[in-house]
Amino acid sequence: MRKLYKISALVIIGMIGYSIGNYIPMEIFNPNFTDENLTKSDYYRLLIAIISAIITFFAVLVALFKEDLRELWKRPFIQFCTPDEMTIEDLNSSLESETASDIPVAKRYYSRIEVKNIGNMPALNAEIYLDKLEYIPKDSTISQNIECSGAALNWNGSESHTIIIPPGGKKLIKIVEILAPEKISTPESEKITKPPLLTIGEIENNKETAKGKWTATFSLYAQNLKPISFTVEIEWNGIWKTRLTEFKKLYKIAQKI
Repeated sequence: MRKLYKISALVIIGMIGYSIGNYIPMEIFNPNFTDENLTKSDYYRLLIAIISAIITFFAVLVALFKEDLRELWKRPFIQFCTPDEMTIEDLNSSLESETASDIPVAKRYYSRIEVKNIGNMPALNAEIYLDKLEYIPKDSTISQNIECSGAALNWNGSESHTIIIPPGGKKLIKIVEILAPEKISTPESEKITKPPLLTIGEIENNKETAKGKWTATFSLYAQNLKPISFTVEIEWNGIWKTRLTEFKKLYKIAQKI
C-alpha cells in the first residue's frame, strides 16, 4: 500500500509537469530586457527561483523513493542452480573401510539444490519451505494435491532453518531423501521388510504414493528479499537399488524451468 501511494504521487507530479510544459510558453525564459519587461536582476532572480524549485522537486522524489532506488542498486539476488551431482548416495557406515570382498551399498540417497546470492547484499535469515506438492500415480493422469507441513528445511551442514547468504555465497539444501528398505520385527516376532521411504521436503510418502511423478514447489523467504520459488519434478517407480548408478536409471529429478 505504501508503494501504491508513492506511485500515485509520482503520477500526479508527472501530470503537473506535463501540463506546465504544454501550457506555459517557453518564450518567457528568453530574456528581453526592456523598460516594460523584467530587468536583468529580476530575470536572474527568477531563474534562480526556478532552478531552486527544480532541485526541490527532485529532492522530494528522492525522499519519497529513496529505499526503492537503493533496492535497484543494492540488494540480494538469489538463483537456484542444479549442482554437478544433484543426487548423491550415503554408503553404509559399516562398509566405509572396505576389504576386497566388501560390496558397498547405499543406505540412503538424497537430492539437493544449490542456492546462490549473486547480488551485492547478504540475504538475511533465509529459509526454504515446501509450498506445494502434487502427485500423479503411475499409469494415471489425475493429479493429487498433498498437504504440506509448513516446516522450514534444514540447510546442509547445519541444524538451523535460517542462515545468512553473503554476496557471492552459495549454499546447498536437501530437498528429497530416499531411505533404503529396512527389516523390522513385528509384535509377533516376525521379520518383515519395510519398503523404501521417499521424503520430499518434510513430507513422507507412504506406500500408496511411492510410485509415480511428483511436482514440488519450494520457496525461499528472507528478511530483505521478496519470496522467490523454484520447482522440481521427480519420477520414481518405487524400486530400490543399492548403488547410485543403478538407482539413477529408475529415479529422475530435474529442476523445472
